Amino acid sequence: MLQSFVVGKFARMKSNWDWMNQELASFPLWAWLILALLAFFWVVQLFYFIRYFAPLGKIKMDERAMRQPGVSVIVCARNEERNLMMNVPKLMELDYPNFELIVVNDSSYDDTADILKALSINYPKMHVIHIDEDKQNMQGKKFALTLGIKAAKNDIVVLLDADCYPRSNDWLSSIVAKYKDGKQIVLGYSPFKKENGWLNKIARFDNVWVGMQYLGMAKGGKPYMGVGRNLSYFTELFFKVGGFKSHYSISSGDDDLLINQIANKQNTVVAYSADCQTISPAKKTMQEWKAQKKRHFTTSPMYRAADKRRLAMLPFSWFAMHLLLVAWIILFPAYWYFSAVLFLRWIVLVLVTYRFAKASDQGRDIAWLAPIIEVQLNFLHVGLYFSNLIRKPQKWN
Repeated sequence: MLQSFVVGKFARMKSNWDWMNQELASFPLWAWLILALLAFFWVVQLFYFIRYFAPLGKIKMDERAMRQPGVSVIVCARNEERNLMMNVPKLMELDYPNFELIVVNDSSYDDTADILKALSINYPKMHVIHIDEDKQNMQGKKFALTLGIKAAKNDIVVLLDADCYPRSNDWLSSIVAKYKDGKQIVLGYSPFKKENGWLNKIARFDNVWVGMQYLGMAKGGKPYMGVGRNLSYFTELFFKVGGFKSHYSISSGDDDLLINQIANKQNTVVAYSADCQTISPAKKTMQEWKAQKKRHFTTSPMYRAADKRRLAMLPFSWFAMHLLLVAWIILFPAYWYFSAVLFLRWIVLVLVTYRFAKASDQGRDIAWLAPIIEVQLNFLHVGLYFSNLIRKPQKWN
């Protein structure tokens, strides 16, 4: 009885397979073209996941710096009185003996100047630079950052924003430990603080997605950007390219455009373990988040040509794959099972997102929501990108 069941089962499978082969053989050439393009863009997506994102799931044990060279930590602040009160003490308590903190008060009109004056009394290793509004001659925080770098007493600078704080007292030591084997740039990672609400999930997933791209490509030998919330480099590289002179007219780019100029496979290393991270607050409203993203989108057209092609292919292949799949289902509804390619991609997306979140020791809840958030995020990105062509984003304040 079992034998007849197995034989019958295989006979039905063979019959179905023969029927499907006959049906596929009758497809017109353009139908095969849709299938070929669908397969191509699906493979492109998997290539990015496997080549650049999956390796981020493996991480070496955190190291402490064997040597402790002088480091200058630079924070640019504009109307950041509250954040400075909270975060300056955390920075001054870092477990690293040889560093200075430079805070640049960028034309603040709140009580930032008074707060910094009071903090300087308790922390003599903190140096403050004040900029008057009428002396601002660069967009965004580039002028403030330039003054901070010029005032640095050490060859290595580490940058973070005023609303960021180190996740660990070993943060500076862990960053400096990456400077070996001729490395001159450390691309750090700064996850957003987990809070309630869907916008927080969108912002955190977007941050994870951006992190996987610039960290993964840098790890794969294709560095193209960094984030100013957690970034370090040798000052000689900054002065070698003339600082921000090639893009001083736009508000963004003090981090990604500079790194795009100076980073290469030999001089760049990534740092995304827990001890190497700084924590940042996510935007509280959709309007604030959109404004932030619009500023970021102003810099990508100025990337190196190869980086632009590499970055553009990822969202382009995503949209092309989905459009081709929808067209296929409409034209050939009997063959809906080809949509399994999308399900397989979802599985890979969830896995690589989860592995990166686990390796970087941050919230893994967004990994399970990745297929849903990704759709919303990609359409938001397209809308924001084209809105930039109509109306330029406001300068950093």
